[in-house]
Amino acid sequence: MSERGCTFVTWNIFHDLPRFRRLDRRLELIAEAIADARPHLVALQEVARAAGCGDIGNRLCALVNERCATAYRIYYAPADGAGEGEYTFDEGVAILSRLPALGTAPDVRKYAAQVELTTTVAGSRYRLPDDRVAMRLRFRTDRGNDVDLYVTHLTDATEAAGNGPAVRAAQARELARWVGESSGAGVAVVAGDFNDAPESEAIRSLVEAGFVDTYAAMGTLPGYTNDRGDLEIESPAASHNQRIDYIFYRQPPGGDSQIIDARLFGHRPHREPGGGWLWPSDHIGVSTTLRL
Repeated sequence: MSERGCTFVTWNIFHDLPRFRRLDRRLELIAEAIADARPHLVALQEVARAAGCGDIGNRLCALVNERCATAYRIYYAPADGAGEGEYTFDEGVAILSRLPALGTAPDVRKYAAQVELTTTVAGSRYRLPDDRVAMRLRFRTDRGNDVDLYVTHLTDATEAAGNGPAVRAAQARELARWVGESSGAGVAVVAGDFNDAPESEAIRSLVEAGFVDTYAAMGTLPGYTNDRGDLEIESPAASHNQRIDYIFYRQPPGGDSQIIDARLFGHRPHREPGGGWLWPSDHIGVSTTLRL
């Protein structure tokens, strides 16, 4: 990535809990993509910790550092979890960084608006995990500028299951308010899987709050990042048909930051040595370089 600016990536890395299909190999492919590009900050979603997969965030960070001379650190915030003993798991969001953090631990905001998902087994009602959070941490760039990075993963619930669009819109508005309350004198970058299209109320509310959709501003549209019918991860062909992953930024009053580049990231399947194809994730990532 260009040293002219600060490069951000967002990527939902698809833990595929509880099956974890091809996860070991997919983590290698994700690590190779990050190590080759060497972005300054990476916002990650679907970062899980469970007996069946280990600590995905720490595993990915180690794989990246094995492949490049740059030392990345991982910061993780669990959003939800369930189970007991060997069946315990949690999953959430993370930031992978090669920039120094200004603080010892990230700030985490659990959204007030949440979807309540339940299931009934043998006559008993059980809650299904879907709580969502946002995480913030401030970093100092190579040029001495401070930037606040927020990573989030909004609910993917549908209208029928938990009034998903309205909850996503409420989560997006709460996120915008939190950025306004907690960001510093530098640029604020908001990245993640928002599970909604550009014309949705959730995304419109962020744009109306002054956030710039960096891919819409400079990327090659349509810029699809996900298949609403679910991508077959061993398919040689792309079936992505919706843009739901974003990097937004908002500059402070008097700021003069500019978008240098915006593009898709990890957007091709990998031809495997033994034959066949494999996508690193069911999502395509987004990369943005800003001059700060």
